[in-house]
Amino acid sequence: MALDVATLFICELYVLLFLIVITAFAWSGAQYDKVLGFNCISLIVSVIAVWLSSLRSEGLLFWSVAVGNICVLLAYGLLLSAFRAFRGARCGYDWTLGMVLWGVLCLFPWFWNSMHNRILVSCLMCIIYTAAMIRELHRARAMLPVTFWPARLLLWIHLLFSVLRALLDGGIPSPLYGAIGGSTFSVYVILESILIVIGMSFTLMAMVNERTLIKYKQASLLDPLTGVWNRRALFEKADQLANPASASREITVMLFDLDHFKSINDRYGHYHGDQVLIDFCHKVVTELPADSFFARLGGEEFAAIVLCDEKVGMETAERIRQTIEASRPQQVHYSVSIGVASSTYGPVRVDTLIAEADDALYQAKAGGRNQIKVYRPDEQRLQTLPVAG
Repeated sequence: MALDVATLFICELYVLLFLIVITAFAWSGAQYDKVLGFNCISLIVSVIAVWLSSLRSEGLLFWSVAVGNICVLLAYGLLLSAFRAFRGARCGYDWTLGMVLWGVLCLFPWFWNSMHNRILVSCLMCIIYTAAMIRELHRARAMLPVTFWPARLLLWIHLLFSVLRALLDGGIPSPLYGAIGGSTFSVYVILESILIVIGMSFTLMAMVNERTLIKYKQASLLDPLTGVWNRRALFEKADQLANPASASREITVMLFDLDHFKSINDRYGHYHGDQVLIDFCHKVVTELPADSFFARLGGEEFAAIVLCDEKVGMETAERIRQTIEASRPQQVHYSVSIGVASSTYGPVRVDTLIAEADDALYQAKAGGRNQIKVYRPDEQRLQTLPVAG
């Protein structure tokens, strides 16, 4: 059964109008997110392009061939801007080059009078724009644990379709009404464009939704004052390190307590106290290895999980202690006591190491503060042995 181009043409218009309404509401509900805004404008431009393409049957080639295809390339450029906006990049102006180039090429007879040449250039531009979108998608890979794959699949399908069209569409004029591109390949172009525009519109909405969920989850795991991880995040990390795959790695836990922090607040005020906390976090993050996990437990108490043995952990802790002792945020002198516990002496769960580091921290504070104490299982057992009488 042959597909009717006019029916498909009207169907595409209705689909685009429906998607415009859906995307506009989604854009509003997402606090006017730029990604959905660009996509909404792209859909509006696409409606104009599809309508202009129907004027070919009326003999209005300037509007259908020149202006209509410029609108198509403008829609591609806006969609590329949506992908750039998703990862927070500047949109720039290069996304307009496609429609400018098309307008210039329409001035040359070899291009204007040859449907085959126009189709080849159109396919080439579609391939370039789609490849650019795939590149932007890969740059945002870390932000899309789930929706990366359907978005990538849709873009690759569209790119491969454009390649096939360039190879198979011979530019044979179609006698059918309102055919996009005016060739006998129009039926497949309309079908593919309907499927892709539906898929990409809902995929972009899913991408924005996934990014928002990740953003809120990360915010719930961050300390709002210092910007480091919070207590909840620390214990989630501890659970991750408790799995069998992590059991073979040596782990050192450090607990930090700022000495006489209440006195700093009482003497200098809470603003200066906050600056001390921020300075401390900045200094510690700078000294810790890149794969470490540093969190604020609450108040002036902090913890770090470092993937190293006890010796390296003690050296790192001492560097931190010396750095803090030399620091003067807002001309405020402060110091830190540190408790260290390590799995060097045998496999131990992270929550157990945290408890052991807390014991060592208590000893550091009891011993005069501004010092480091390490928890050693043998020493702990010796302390619990009964005294011979």
